[in-house]
Formats: sequence, structure tokens, C-alpha cells
Amino acid sequence: MTLRLRALPLVAVALLALPAAAQEPLPQPAVRKPRVSPPQPQQAQSLDYFIGDWTFTWVGRESPITAGPREGMLTYARKGATGMALRAEGTIDGGAAFTETGTAEWNAETKTMTWAERLSTGVELRSIGDWSSPIGIRAESEPVKASSQTIRVRRLYSILSAQSYRVTEEISVNGGPYQRLGDGRFQKR
Repeated sequence: MTLRLRALPLVAVALLALPAAAQEPLPQPAVRKPRVSPPQPQQAQSLDYFIGDWTFTWVGRESPITAGPREGMLTYARKGATGMALRAEGTIDGGAAFTETGTAEWNAETKTMTWAERLSTGVELRSIGDWSSPIGIRAESEPVKASSQTIRVRRLYSILSAQSYRVTEEISVNGGPYQRLGDGRFQKR
């Protein structure tokens, strides 16, 4: 027998086995469960969230509107149906005392907060914030003159829980890009 004749039965067996192997189902990929997002705080947007006393620590740099790191107490007191007065008192890094005052108005229809503040540096800042999301307020100030410069401040109020929030501040000087100014952490007493 020639080599060809001997290999012929092996080729025939291999060809007959091919369709059977091709019909076997392929292994199915593992099914992954959809990823679940962690629950987000869902605070009702109203002045009631802020009313009361809050301790705070603010870490940041000095600027035309702030003397730098500070800590203290911030009190929000109701002022009419849609407003509140605010007063912050504490110490600046190094021990000097400071006081800041202002008002805030809530518009439930447009879900906006408007702040008018007198900062410890004497600068008067007016900001409007969008509180359409229950987890945060994005606010931006009108341009204001401070130390012969035109300043704008942008803030993000992150609502962390019913008892705490965080404020991230950025500053733009003379129309330049916004740069990180500081970060404040507030805890309700």
C-alpha cells in the first residue's frame, strides 16, 4: 500500500468529525450584572436646608477677596418667607478674627439662590446660583473691583448630606482663566 492509500482513511475520519465539532455550541460569555450607582443625597431644595449654625474649615490661598485659611461658625437665620441672613465669624490662620455678613434669597420657581455678601476684606460680592440639582448649587459672582483688579468668583456647593456640605471656590482675575482659590467644609451643629 502506498502512503496515499494509508492516509486516506485518516482524512476521511477527520472530515466526518468536522461537522459534528462545528455543531457543538460555543461557550456563552458570562453575563455581567449592570453596575449600580451609589445612592446620591436627595436634599429638598429650600432655605430650610441651610437654616441653623454650621462649623466650617476653609483651606485656600490669599487673594484680593480672602485672607487665606480660616475656620469658624456660619449662621443662617430666616428672613421672611424666601430670604435668610448669614453671618460668619471665626479666625484666620494666624489667629486674627474675621466677620462676614450677607443675605440670600431663594426662588423656588426658578430654583435659584442669590447671595449678597460683605467679605472680611470689605469686598461686596453678589452671586447667583443654580440649584436645580438636589446634589449641588453652581454659583457665579458678578464682576467686582478689588485691589484695582476685576474679580469674579465661581462656587460649587456640593450637598453631601442633611448635615454637611462642601464649597469649592475658583477665582478669575481681570478676565483670566478661573483658578482654584480654596475649599470649605461645613458641618451642621
